[in-house]
Amino acid sequence: MKSAGRARLIVVIGLLGLLICLCAGCSAALQQRQWLMAQGASWLRQWVGNQAVADLEALVFQAQDGLRQRLYGWGLRQAEAPWQEPPPNGAAARPTPTPQPTTAAAQADAQVVTAGPTPTPAPPTPSPTPSGFWLADVAPLGSIQGEGDWEPYLFNPQGQILGYRTFLQPDPNRPYTLVGVVAFDLQQTRLHFVLGSEEPATQALGLDGIMPYRDRREGHLLATFNGGFLSTHGMFGAMANNLTSIAARSHLATVGIYPDGKVEIGAWDELSNPYAMTAWRQNALPMIQQGQISERVYNNSIADWGGSLDGDIVTWRSGLCLDQPGQVLYYFAGSSLDMPNLARSMQAVGCWQGMLLDINEYWVFFAAVRENLTTEPLFPEMNFNTSRYLYPSKRDFFYVTLAETP
Repeated sequence: MKSAGRARLIVVIGLLGLLICLCAGCSAALQQRQWLMAQGASWLRQWVGNQAVADLEALVFQAQDGLRQRLYGWGLRQAEAPWQEPPPNGAAARPTPTPQPTTAAAQADAQVVTAGPTPTPAPPTPSPTPSGFWLADVAPLGSIQGEGDWEPYLFNPQGQILGYRTFLQPDPNRPYTLVGVVAFDLQQTRLHFVLGSEEPATQALGLDGIMPYRDRREGHLLATFNGGFLSTHGMFGAMANNLTSIAARSHLATVGIYPDGKVEIGAWDELSNPYAMTAWRQNALPMIQQGQISERVYNNSIADWGGSLDGDIVTWRSGLCLDQPGQVLYYFAGSSLDMPNLARSMQAVGCWQGMLLDINEYWVFFAAVRENLTTEPLFPEMNFNTSRYLYPSKRDFFYVTLAETP
């Protein structure tokens, strides 16, 4: 029986390998490669199980990463900024910060102790000031021009800045690893969470997986981005609109939303009042706690990071974090990324509490919403089905709107 199972797995791997080759060699298929791979992985999980698919994915990602390392090592590719043109806007220039007095206590609070091998102090993130939403640029981790510089990215109809974006180059061994970061001003915006029609484990609830129509309006809807792991990878808790899809687990990282728009991130049993939340989503374990990187980020445990791929595998990864005052929400996404360098990126911008979201190509996705509800992906590689969360979705997702009541 075991030999028959191995033979079947070899056939499946061969077929999937053929699919990868076909996708890589056909320009038309390239545009749909992300979707094909995502659907293929879902189908294989039903046949051979999660662990077999995780092992296969690891082989594919290692091969892809090895090829990229050779291309960059031979000088055939060069690391460059992920975006060249500024986003469309009619906004005023980036505001000048209001000077704040520096005290010994403030300097002490700014020191962040890294739980990993290499401590990296991170400056505190200034809160929004009377002169407008403003963030201090991040000290570069790499060598690409413009790294760590906050660029105005999201605006209200009057042209005021509600969000910034920047990128980081955190991995010294992989110059092509770039992490995009989007910062939201939670004093002017609201985070929302939607349960998918099939995930996390919601088929029996009869949900449509779509954001309320009142939020799907030009000038009000600002951005959409991915949720967390499939329920099969750990039964991570989820709730939206006071409807619980999966019950919460005490030790898991949780992002929660309160009725007044307050957002909180942390282990479930460490949140201030989780049962007063209107929505929450759990995923894996906390990555950043009180400004420190969790030691478990470095243990490469499949059990800790979702039962899919361990922390040492480089792939597309995404995450979410808050600054210490809870006034700035950060979204992270990047390819060829392992857990330690995602955590390092979080710490670099001054995250106080941070968590992992979904991983792997296609599922890691962020889009800014522009005029006429057109969607602009954060990375050029996120170019397939960019309006996926404007319509019924099988998977859970987040979106951000203006703070004012419609």
